[in-house]
Amino acid sequence: MSALGRLVQLPKYARNMARLRQVTAAVIRFGFGHLLLRTGLDRYGSWLGRLGGQPQPDESMAELSWEQRVRLALEALGPTFIKLGQVAATRPDLIPMSLIFELRKLQDNVGGFAYDEVREVVRRELGGEIEQFYATFDPEPIAAASIAQVHRATLKTGEAVVVKVQRPGLDRIIQTDLDLLQMVAATLEENVPEAAQFRPSIAVTEFSRNLRRETDFANEINNIERYRRIIADNPDVHLPIVYPTYCSKRLITMEFIDGCKVTDKQKIAEWQIDGRKVAEVGTLLFIKSVFEHGFFHADPHPGNFFVLKDGRIALIDFGSMGSVDSDTIDELLTFLVALLLSDPEMLVTQFIDLGLVDDTVNVRVMSGEISEIMRRYNGVTLEHLDIGSFIAEVFEAVVRYQVRVPSELILIGKAISTMEGIAQELYPAYDPLGAIRPTLVQLYVRRVLDPKRYSRHAYRVLHDWWGLFKVLPGETRGLLRRAKAGDLQLQIRHPDAEAVRSKNERVVNRALLAGWSVVAWVSFSWLLPQAATAPHWGVVWWYEILLLAQGVGTLLLTLASWLRSREL
Repeated sequence: MSALGRLVQLPKYARNMARLRQVTAAVIRFGFGHLLLRTGLDRYGSWLGRLGGQPQPDESMAELSWEQRVRLALEALGPTFIKLGQVAATRPDLIPMSLIFELRKLQDNVGGFAYDEVREVVRRELGGEIEQFYATFDPEPIAAASIAQVHRATLKTGEAVVVKVQRPGLDRIIQTDLDLLQMVAATLEENVPEAAQFRPSIAVTEFSRNLRRETDFANEINNIERYRRIIADNPDVHLPIVYPTYCSKRLITMEFIDGCKVTDKQKIAEWQIDGRKVAEVGTLLFIKSVFEHGFFHADPHPGNFFVLKDGRIALIDFGSMGSVDSDTIDELLTFLVALLLSDPEMLVTQFIDLGLVDDTVNVRVMSGEISEIMRRYNGVTLEHLDIGSFIAEVFEAVVRYQVRVPSELILIGKAISTMEGIAQELYPAYDPLGAIRPTLVQLYVRRVLDPKRYSRHAYRVLHDWWGLFKVLPGETRGLLRRAKAGDLQLQIRHPDAEAVRSKNERVVNRALLAGWSVVAWVSFSWLLPQAATAPHWGVVWWYEILLLAQGVGTLLLTLASWLRSREL
């Protein structure tokens, strides 16, 4: 069933229409009403406007840039659209870098929900009242977002914990929004031809899958335990203990982190903690998570990083994690090493080797533009280098040449930029390039010289060849039998074969019609004076029959041409 068909199904109809009105009203309010007309969604906006008053643009928004208005509109529309904006911020191949920078500022802070609703969630998820599981439970949340809010509590055994409770009705809200997004995607493909190449329906389907995974807290618990194994040998990092007995798909109970946010410089100074060490530990932890283990925290904003009194850093909120395989790690290492060593030829060669550059791209001009960016940043002192802006500017340059930058690289670039900002907040003189470059180069060289890597590659090659050798004799015999029986045919198709065929059909049909028209005209020119001077009416009648036959023949020929090829 189509997205529009699902949208109008009862009993969801009223809820979907109410949400659709909210979305179209927000689009108009933030000054994007013209997009409704462009995408064919204006009929919904005008129809829904008649139900509850026509929405009007907010004049106060006129002073803001269009990028700011996009961000504010997404924040106003709630969790699904906030997550959509965060995903869009990793796609410079689809949206301009100016919008990407703005979307990275998306805030997910909303008011909390009532304590009675919290009790209901606990009752439904754990099968009993709050007092059965917790010795104390603070009714006031210490943090609230669009997906969940967090309460302090104490277990019966005395451990201080936090309880992350998912917002009631979140599944229904997200499902309604996803239905609307599917409808919008289908409408875009139908009414905006240039949008079809980006396959919005497929993109929404993938986004839906990832969003549902993120709102299933069982996945977050698995992420915490997986990451705990990764940092097991790192004494400078701490992850909260999870208490599985008091967890479910919509509720998590974990250790309370008694520390301060990584940006709380006053508290860090009061505890006499070395900010430089914390900055180095956090940056190198992220780099090694990506390039040694292929599993990393994809949302490392300051609210997710804490500093403990003993100087260790603690990470929380593992709902959004990134994962890359071994081959992708090799590719990403090559990209970043080329950037940090200011080697544009190495970078462009990697793009070409991976087939990310179209044949029409002027590689020399692109390489020259990247070189200019690198030279400009090389003139900046390390203390003032903004590595996030450096990477972003290179991305923006290559995207202009239709280079399909891997989404994993964009995600890692965003996270590196965030980590750099956190580190420099802690220690203003921090040199991110000086800290990252040796580690990345070391990891790159280690992977390049790793015999296990080549043995795995050799094994895959041999395995592929062995598979080919196993099927080759049978396939060859089959081809020979078909050739002997005369069933083997060679077909050569031109990429524009269908267009050529259609054009030829039109030429043939028009030639036939033109030839028949010439015959009819010549016959008419000859028969008319003959009929005028004919002594008998029978001759006139005979001539009229011939003229009628010519007319009918023209009509039949036209119809036959249309039925044969649907072309004239």
